[in-house]
Amino acid sequence: MKRRVKAIDQFLNLDSLVDIVSNNVGILIILAAFMALLALINPGFALKDPVRLDQSRSVPRLRVPWSHPTHKTPIFFFVRDNRVQHLDMREFYAALSQRTPGSRVREESFSFKSLDLRFFPVTNQIYCLEIKPHPGGGEPWPVAAKPGSEWEQTLRRYPPERHTFFFWVGGDSFALFRDIRESLWNRQVEVGWKPALANTPLEVCNGFENATGFQPQ
Repeated sequence: MKRRVKAIDQFLNLDSLVDIVSNNVGILIILAAFMALLALINPGFALKDPVRLDQSRSVPRLRVPWSHPTHKTPIFFFVRDNRVQHLDMREFYAALSQRTPGSRVREESFSFKSLDLRFFPVTNQIYCLEIKPHPGGGEPWPVAAKPGSEWEQTLRRYPPERHTFFFWVGGDSFALFRDIRESLWNRQVEVGWKPALANTPLEVCNGFENATGFQPQ
């Protein structure tokens, strides 16, 4: 008899537990339906960020620099010694255009006002361009940021609808590059970059203007 009473008590306790769980699940379902109804009535309700309820705090925007392909032509720059220099290779392209069509690709060196270039084949299908900017080239950023500077002229010459800006950045100028990149983002310019090693030439291989290794981020 005692065992039967104990079994009945355990059964009743289990039923009580099931009732409690069922009630809680029912409350959660009702609460979810209520929240969905509020969101339909007021779409802004579902978009509120709890962190922003405290207006004295601000949440910084995080921009992840993923590289992505583009059909635009990259324009190359070098940032070093807190100076920004446009690696203007128009004279080099003009010199290449004078080559006889179908002639054998061979190593050639060029020297221009602000940089030296070495063009050389690696294989029958791969060729590279080595770039050595002259020391002191370009403009300090306070000068470049002023109207009429070489930097501003370059921005007008290469509109963001058709060009991206790609930078090699020296180890002493990362802070300056971040300022430059922010100013370009504000102009809707796509930007890519690579670190530049000291005393090491900059190098572009295959395609130059359309090199796939120089994608914006």
